[in-house]
Amino acid sequence: MVRLFIIGVDCFPIWLLVIPVIAILQYFVFRQRGFGKFLMALVFAFYLIGVFFVTGIPTFDSLRIEFHFQWIPLIDIVNDPVGYLKNTALNIILFIPLGFLLPAVWKEYRSFKTTLLSGFALSLLIEILQIFTFRLTDVDDLITNTIGTVAGYYLWKMAAKRIVKQSSEEDEEKKRSGRYEPIIILAVMFLIHFFLKPLVLNVVWDLVLGY
Repeated sequence: MVRLFIIGVDCFPIWLLVIPVIAILQYFVFRQRGFGKFLMALVFAFYLIGVFFVTGIPTFDSLRIEFHFQWIPLIDIVNDPVGYLKNTALNIILFIPLGFLLPAVWKEYRSFKTTLLSGFALSLLIEILQIFTFRLTDVDDLITNTIGTVAGYYLWKMAAKRIVKQSSEEDEEKKRSGRYEPIIILAVMFLIHFFLKPLVLNVVWDLVLGY
């Protein structure tokens, strides 16, 4: 609980920075004027920032190369069954929102395959980036994160009253735009995390400690 509180405190100033960024993307880049779509995209952006914090994605001032790999699935369950099950549950829970939000916000992600691959790709990106941190790059994390994405997808399926079918007359340019919207948001959130997070947090903690 203490760790979650600290993460929340650290995330808050970054979330404040994210709000105008998403507004600019939504209204001027994606050409989306609906407030509901803006709110959902904002929730998605907040979620990504939280994931970056929780998984320890490096920033420009914390880069270090540590080659710690675990390529054998399930091997850690032998050494520490309780810790392994706890870590597995946390990894699954962490990626459930991704599997839910992608199809909920963007109809281009309402196929199982697309959402599955998206969860796998984000998890793989995180594991690769963890090479540049003190953390372990673990194949089990890749598997459990993907399972979490699948669980989130089926939660969305159950929550949705019906699957909205895409119109065959939908503008192809809008379809391509919708397909790349979450990828663009992901890229922008990563840049904010990588370059601005340490600067913003240094200023915030200087102010806090100054008082």
